[in-house]
Amino acid sequence: MSSPAYRGAAALLVDGREIEVEAELLGDVPAIGLPGWTGVVHTLDAGLTSGAVRTGRIRLPGGWEGGFAVIRTVLGMSTVWVRGNDQEASPVHWPR
Repeated sequence: MSSPAYRGAAALLVDGREIEVEAELLGDVPAIGLPGWTGVVHTLDAGLTSGAVRTGRIRLPGGWEGGFAVIRTVLGMSTVWVRGNDQEASPVHWPR
């Protein structure tokens, strides 16, 4: 099976807010263990790019939603690196 990938619009659900982003995500669906994913999100939201946000949920078109953790930010840049894994939200179900 090839690795699931998603590139396009998404929303981050953080502290009761919804932040519109562009996402580039790559999934990992192992035969044994939890599925997961890594990627980058691009946004102009200062709260996200300042490093204040550490965790949240990401929602893709069609309703797929999964938890994420921020793994890297660079102050002043609009790119944030994220990682996720969620037993209930496999990247196999990402929109194509």
